[in-house]
Amino acid sequence: MKSPVNWGLVASFVGTVIIPLLYLLNIIIISQTPNSVSFPQNLKILGILIAVVGLIFWILSYMSLGNSFGVLPQKQKKVTRGIYKYFDHPMYMGIWLTFFGLSLAKASWQGLVFLNLILTPLFFIRAVLEESKLEK
Repeated sequence: MKSPVNWGLVASFVGTVIIPLLYLLNIIIISQTPNSVSFPQNLKILGILIAVVGLIFWILSYMSLGNSFGVLPQKQKKVTRGIYKYFDHPMYMGIWLTFFGLSLAKASWQGLVFLNLILTPLFFIRAVLEESKLEK
């Protein structure tokens, strides 16, 4: 018997709506919590602004990809519409900026270490793999 749930559609919804909304919730929470005593308010505001810009990039990239979005790199035509007309890999840039902004806003050195040691190399590797799979 065939499952009535379209899991691909569910995964797409989670990836395009739920996950960015969770980051938006993080931005809102951070903006409403008091700073630690030694952390300047200006850096917190800068971090929140960077995170919001990153989230905008992230959402615009999902919208520009449309049906071309995939979790794993696959052979397909390169997207050149929307934000992809101006930037290569804006989704990775958006996620990176969002994570960087949140780490900065909360003065999280652990977040910055994770970003630089794990996410940055991961995004670089994925970008190289995607470029090799895309048809010119």
